[in-house]
Amino acid sequence: MQWIRCIFFCGIYNIELYNNIQKDKKEYNNRENMRILLTGGSGFVGKNVKEYLENRQYDVYAPTSKELDCLDEVKVEECLKSQQYDVVLHFAVYGDGIDKRKDGTKVLEYNLRMFQNFYIHSDLFGRMIYTGSGAEYDKRYPIVNVSEEDLRLHSVPIDQYGLLKRTVNIMIEKSSNIYNLRLFGIFGKYEYWQTKYISNLCCKSLKGLPLSMRKNCYFDYLWIDDFCKLLERFLQIKKPKHHVYNAVSGKKVSLYDIAEIVNEIADKRSDILVCSEGWANEYTADNARIKQEIPDWEVGDIRKTIAELYKWYREHIEEIDNYSLIYG
Repeated sequence: MQWIRCIFFCGIYNIELYNNIQKDKKEYNNRENMRILLTGGSGFVGKNVKEYLENRQYDVYAPTSKELDCLDEVKVEECLKSQQYDVVLHFAVYGDGIDKRKDGTKVLEYNLRMFQNFYIHSDLFGRMIYTGSGAEYDKRYPIVNVSEEDLRLHSVPIDQYGLLKRTVNIMIEKSSNIYNLRLFGIFGKYEYWQTKYISNLCCKSLKGLPLSMRKNCYFDYLWIDDFCKLLERFLQIKKPKHHVYNAVSGKKVSLYDIAEIVNEIADKRSDILVCSEGWANEYTADNARIKQEIPDWEVGDIRKTIAELYKWYREHIEEIDNYSLIYG
């Protein structure tokens, strides 16, 4: 009987091993055969996604803005016709938040025009993924654990960025092959550490400066590596059930608690400065829809991910200057 049990269990193990090998082989073949166009490859999200997908052997074409001007409809059409892209990752953004040479009054017009240039040629690619924003819910008011369905209950944003994202979302809902992975707080390497909260705290801690915030509030923060993993899993879904998903951790954390986490990681504690008393508007969301679509997607512990980011900045500390940390 012992040898029968051994054969039985070994048989099960070999079947499971074979199935796992076939699954890995299928996913690898999908990577090799999937042609991806990525815009905004020099930005925070785009640069991380490009690096992640290329390390996973995906065929990614990430032209610079000089190589592909997304504001030029003719150039966009030519690019799409030159290759039959299975996926377009449209992460290019026009804004003056980082590059002050850009015209801040053109945020709505230029970003909408870039999106439209792909939207009207959606027959030339398999599918497109766009990164929306929690600003779609109108940041003038608290945004508390919102679901995708809650959007209609929130007022239309009056700021250019929020209005842009809300408008694009409406278009995506009516499309056949475009999807919105809506981001709230997202952090990681390559972001603009001069102003982005978690990176800014890590850099200030390493430079021995106080950790400051304008006002405490609750945020939902997603580690960029977790977003990259989510995106890859999303690419493997043949027909997603919805066109819009909140790509969030589903966990809220206060800005003050994040500062405390940074102090726990650091060799030496820094003072924590809160400029104004009270609480700013909450900015959190529910991720039940994306979890139903991708049940095995897991989010890393924020203490571990901040520690990983802190380590990365420690290795790049020579690139950080105090003036930019204090004055942006």
